[in-house]
Amino acid sequence: MHCETSSESGPHISGFYIESTIAFEDIKAQDKVLIRTKNSEYRFAVIDPLKHKGMLSGGTLGEEPQEAFLIESLIRGEDGALRDFRGLKTGARALFYLSSGRRIERVTTSKISGLTLVKAADRTSLIS
Repeated sequence: MHCETSSESGPHISGFYIESTIAFEDIKAQDKVLIRTKNSEYRFAVIDPLKHKGMLSGGTLGEEPQEAFLIESLIRGEDGALRDFRGLKTGARALFYLSSGRRIERVTTSKISGLTLVKAADRTSLIS
């Protein structure tokens, strides 16, 4: 598996790609996404990219990973209306649903200040 970044991508250092947006189609199984907000950092370890399913930890959830589904990012436009982005975007708020038994809990981060995509292929090649 080869990792490519577009010209809009930020700098990268040994398999860590700093992004301003991460579209759903760019996220693969076993990738990890670090989501930084003003006061927190969340970690999303991707299990099933087609269902946007993974394990989420950090921020208000604490350090114990919980099964979560990444729904979208919500950003307020210049006209004040909420818009969605199919993936993650700086300046937006990430929306997740957590499944815990028979309950579904909604988690919305504060505004995203930074995103880092750690590709599974790069983590593997760094070890071997």
